[in-house]
Amino acid sequence: MEETNAPDRRSVLRAAVWAAPVIAVAAATPLAAASTQALSWTWTAQMATTRQAETYFTATNSSDDPIDVVFVAPRKQGAVELYGYGFGSWAVSLTSTTVVCTATIPAQGSLTTPFLGYFTRTPPATEVLVASLTPGASSVPTLTLTFT
Repeated sequence: MEETNAPDRRSVLRAAVWAAPVIAVAAATPLAAASTQALSWTWTAQMATTRQAETYFTATNSSDDPIDVVFVAPRKQGAVELYGYGFGSWAVSLTSTTVVCTATIPAQGSLTTPFLGYFTRTPPATEVLVASLTPGASSVPTLTLTFT
């Protein structure tokens, strides 16, 4: 006599296929959250004149594991055109539209990369530069330049 309430083979396989991705996503979430909380940044201007600005972006890792980071900024932002000229461990790539900087921030460490901004027109009194940082930190990187 055949039991009618038992699941068939297809139902069991379908349930197994859908269960695997859920487990993988649940396992990855705590690691991503820990990286985000461990990463902080500063973006400071050392000089801002009527023709150029010299700025420095620093990423700091407070975790016990290295973190791979990617900093991306539009090349042209208002009156400023950014040029990255990374030193040390940052790899800098320039396209016609973006500056991309990548690095592995050591455990409990920091890395800094400089940028020069040249003005394509007369700058206003201030200009706000923006970028993105992956993995995300507590806030999006921004820098307000005040011109002299």
